[in-house]
Amino acid sequence: MLAKSQIINVATRAAEVIRDSGAKRRIDFDGYTRIDPFRIAQSASVIVMLRPLEKLLGAFIREDQPGILVNSERPAGLIQMTCAHELGHFFLGHGTTTDDQLDYSKAANKIELEADWFAYSLVAPRWAVAKIMKRKGWGMADLVHPFVLYQLALRLGISYQAAAWSLHRLGLLARSNVMEVLAVKPAAIKRDLLGKQLENPQRDVWLLEEADQDLILEPRVDDQLLVRLKNHTSAGYVWTTNEIASEGFTIEPLMLPPSAPNDQDAFIAGGVQYQDYLVTPSHCSEPSQLELCERKPWSRSDPVLDSYRTHTRYENLANGLSPIAKEVLLKGTEKL
Repeated sequence: MLAKSQIINVATRAAEVIRDSGAKRRIDFDGYTRIDPFRIAQSASVIVMLRPLEKLLGAFIREDQPGILVNSERPAGLIQMTCAHELGHFFLGHGTTTDDQLDYSKAANKIELEADWFAYSLVAPRWAVAKIMKRKGWGMADLVHPFVLYQLALRLGISYQAAAWSLHRLGLLARSNVMEVLAVKPAAIKRDLLGKQLENPQRDVWLLEEADQDLILEPRVDDQLLVRLKNHTSAGYVWTTNEIASEGFTIEPLMLPPSAPNDQDAFIAGGVQYQDYLVTPSHCSEPSQLELCERKPWSRSDPVLDSYRTHTRYENLANGLSPIAKEVLLKGTEKL
């Protein structure tokens, strides 16, 4: 078990890394929502390789050229969290080590507990959680709802389980509440949002709303995007993509509203009806603009009733070098 002073020292080191790497600036000014551990590794000249590792989640190698191995056959959030944990070993001066689990118990050795605290402090600092909550209009009472927690996890870039324990470490979620939300599995949340099972259970379902406008979201390739929009079909208006601004995106309404909310408040609020739309994007590594317009399809000359715009930057967590390392090589630059 770490002493309080040790936890403070580790959290302080993580905050220094966030500051020095420019990760906070990327969120505050560039429109991203998460701290990317792969980018931090790249800025520190730590090589990250993704590959199947059988039982291991990851490993840190302390050599002349420090390196990190991450198991590529895991969900995106767990991959990001593993990279953050291994970065903890690097920045805290630990030696070579392997990890077959995260969230070590209090009885674990000191270096694993330190790396755990570093990882949580790195990818889910209080200010980053607060920024998402403020933008989405979520209060502390909302955090006990599994669907809210799942969407928070996606925007932080971490797993559903890690998001729950992050909130507990920040004092925003009681341990009993953590146990309750973790009893609901992400697979059930995804099924209820989408209305069917995902073909690949490791992929995620993003629910985008008005509060997500003008952000740059970072789904994984083949993640599903749902956009929840005001619905005026009774007046003859339909939502379509702006074909010029959103080349390659298609949109279709979900025929039946998902069963995720326990009532219809998410779809009818103050007399306004909402509808979820499934957006199928073109897969590209550069930020892609998604712009939707609500208009009468038979009268293009009429003004647009409403519009929705956000950006996506798809992350391909394939075997080999980390996505940012590949990007650096392609651009022929030393660092981003």
